[in-house]
Amino acid sequence: MDSGKQVKLIGLLRRRPDLTLAEFSQHWGTVHRDLSLRLIAPGIMRAYQQNHRIDADIAGLDPVCDGSPELWTSGPAALAQLGTAPEYLEGAYLDEPNFMDGRSQALLAHEHVVDEGPGRAVTTTMVKAMVFVRRAPDLSLAHFTEWAGQARPFLFPDGPTPVRLTRHLAIDIAALGAAGDAFKGVQSYDGVEASYWPDLDTFRAAWETRTDGTAGGLCNPDSVGVMVCREEPVLWPQTR
Repeated sequence: MDSGKQVKLIGLLRRRPDLTLAEFSQHWGTVHRDLSLRLIAPGIMRAYQQNHRIDADIAGLDPVCDGSPELWTSGPAALAQLGTAPEYLEGAYLDEPNFMDGRSQALLAHEHVVDEGPGRAVTTTMVKAMVFVRRAPDLSLAHFTEWAGQARPFLFPDGPTPVRLTRHLAIDIAALGAAGDAFKGVQSYDGVEASYWPDLDTFRAAWETRTDGTAGGLCNPDSVGVMVCREEPVLWPQTR
């Protein structure tokens, strides 16, 4: 299964205000995780990963969210089932208010691997930085695809080199027809970059070299959101 050719759903979750980050992660990684696995049976979910925010004090970094799920699907037809599937409506959907604050933002995208590094199994033990971006004003989604080919991290072009680097480019919701209707008004970003670092100190060194993200004129610097997290694969994505 080639993850680069699938439609992938990436969410941005905020924890309920009365919960600590640890309580949020605990509920999401246990109760909600098990409910989400019900989406395998109807063929909606092919793979599933949770990205849990690391509680680290990093100067100048205001986390855009507390967690980010990544859900691999087989395409628009599978996504069209999500909003009406009883496996979701009678399970994970009902549980969302128990740990989440409001409706999650989401991004429907294709994954592009820029630098595979040592592979997924090794990098899941590392620190992961997720950078959510919107394209520059008046730039079409088609032209924004140039962003996926940049060899260096978006915010750290002159800093340390990450161990692994991937990007996700948004899919045109309108082009999905009825399958995309449920995501109108939810898709808030046009791309997500994921860079992997051996440890938090190495990421901090990269963060200190950050730019404003305007290089190349592709991204809107006012829209950038960052989360530093750890990966927790739930259902491992298969590869060819």
